[in-house]
Amino acid sequence: MSQWEEEIEAGTFRFVEELERRGFRADGRILDGTVGSDDDALRVEITLPDGFPFTPPRVLPPADFQRSWHRERDGAMCLYPSDGRDDLPWLDVGDFLALVERWITESTSGWPGDFPDLDLERYFEQAAEPLVVYGDLDELNNKFIQLRRLAHLTRVVGPGSIPAGKRVGKNRAFGYVTDIGEPATPPASWGDLTVAIPAADVRLIEKAVADGRFSYLIVRYVRGGVGAAVVLSIWRDTSGGIGLASVRSASDAPATLRLRAGADSEALGESHVAVVGVGAIGSFVCDLLARAGVGAITAYDPDIVKPGNLIRHLAGVDSVGLPKPEAVRRTIEARPHNSTTVTSVPDGVPLPSEVLGTFVDHDLVIDASASGEVTQLLAIAATAGGHHLISVCLQEEGRVVRVDVIPPLRGDPIPPTGLNPPAAREDLRFEAGCGDPVSQTSAFAVYEAASIATRHAIGLLTGSPLSAAGTIRDYR
Repeated sequence: MSQWEEEIEAGTFRFVEELERRGFRADGRILDGTVGSDDDALRVEITLPDGFPFTPPRVLPPADFQRSWHRERDGAMCLYPSDGRDDLPWLDVGDFLALVERWITESTSGWPGDFPDLDLERYFEQAAEPLVVYGDLDELNNKFIQLRRLAHLTRVVGPGSIPAGKRVGKNRAFGYVTDIGEPATPPASWGDLTVAIPAADVRLIEKAVADGRFSYLIVRYVRGGVGAAVVLSIWRDTSGGIGLASVRSASDAPATLRLRAGADSEALGESHVAVVGVGAIGSFVCDLLARAGVGAITAYDPDIVKPGNLIRHLAGVDSVGLPKPEAVRRTIEARPHNSTTVTSVPDGVPLPSEVLGTFVDHDLVIDASASGEVTQLLAIAATAGGHHLISVCLQEEGRVVRVDVIPPLRGDPIPPTGLNPPAAREDLRFEAGCGDPVSQTSAFAVYEAASIATRHAIGLLTGSPLSAAGTIRDYR
């Protein structure tokens, strides 16, 4: 037995020994005992899975224990959420048994004030079918719907009745959307659902299933005041009843997609940001601003996308030959979930006579030009006009990340970077058609610089600045 195996066995032994001290009887990796006291005592079965101690014990209440939320399909208790497993908390036997006891108390009382776990699919058999994607279901409630089967997913395309007497093509499917409100206990069968589904819906669904051309039932429900939906595959089983299995599903409605854009996405929707220089760093700054919910971006750059740029640029191979601002615009606006308008300006930077207007017309200007003269022009204009500029660059082949707020919100600017002597000529790399040496900065440094600059930008746009003068990270 290896040392690793010995450590796992020792940890398991300690856990079992502690349970036995508390009155549990062990039979291999299965333990039987009582939790609680007096009238509240309940006998439970604890099984140590193969992944123990790195996966939690499986706890089963008696077979006649009332059905409730927070249970696996086989009846086991759901004790630890996926984000509550740090430090393997179940290894503290006292805390583990206290949690089991709390679960029993909450389940008996119907989980009052429960956190809204929207996991109705766990109470049904799981179907091995592609992901089903749906949009806003409000307009589809109590209606038949049409779905389109694609290569890797099935998409709800809108309302659609099953055509009478016609064969349904292999790439089409039909379903129905219904609403069961806020169930006290999780339904796990067609019989359970018929109690909550309106009687008229039940008749329509059963008739459609009997016709054999009906594939999906989308069940909307509420938990803790939060709405959700589960997609079920539906069929007539061999006994003449109706079988159900949950299908992995997800919403692509705008409101759902915005949940992952960040807490500031709604506030950023009215913001207009100018990004001067949309090469490596600037292209990803535009990308991150769009993903954060910024409403409009103006992208400036006089260069075009070349094949070598693709290593560190947002754009893909289809953008080679396009002006960089246009490549950024097309890439961002091509996303189905994008809500940002990108204006492409392939002119580098406004003329000195126009640059103050750029600050007036935008809520924020970001300099990612990597050009000394452009940075100077923008910095002087920002200071003269009472505006603020964020300037981002990489130095020392990406070993220094620098973001400046110009002028600082208060105090002094961050000090200049102490640079090493230029590289020897024999260490430089050149590319045909490019007079300057090729920067050998790695893509991960570009991503980091863009992320820090975007953090500063969102801080300024939302009135919660990250720092007064900027950030410097020196990895030398």
